[in-house]
Amino acid sequence: MKIINSTLQLLGIALLVSCGNAGTVSAVQTNNEQTIQMADKIKIDELTTTLTKLKNGQTEFDFIGITSNGIDCLYFVYEKGKFNLEFESMVEEQTPFIDKLKEFAQMYELESVMTTYGNQPHYQSLTPAPVIRIESNSTLEEVVALGRKIQAEIFENNSTTVYDVVP
Repeated sequence: MKIINSTLQLLGIALLVSCGNAGTVSAVQTNNEQTIQMADKIKIDELTTTLTKLKNGQTEFDFIGITSNGIDCLYFVYEKGKFNLEFESMVEEQTPFIDKLKEFAQMYELESVMTTYGNQPHYQSLTPAPVIRIESNSTLEEVVALGRKIQAEIFENNSTTVYDVVP
């Protein structure tokens, strides 16, 4: 049994798919038993249902992210009754998308601001990982449309793309 538990623990660590630091698979040890927690998987058409849970306080945090590959991780933040979007560049492959998202925001006349959460990126940088925040102050329906548009136009995903929900 110890061999199985050790194997599961290593598997949980090895299978971490991420948006930088946010894992979608994690191993949890309780009462000498190993449990592997898997991320929910959705298609973009199911985003409304997922964000409704966020809006109703049925998620662990006041935000959720979706990613199909660890790079295209778009966060939906719910605060003060409105939704905003965020994207954090934690790995080198994400950095070009900061500028693309700035351009997207300008094109659709949305305010964007650069910030950071102080996370150290997984590439050489003397500064914390940059975060672009698109302050859309959207309703549920509006942010779903924005999320769909960003995933299609910026990340070239479509209606068949399967996303992990993070965290």
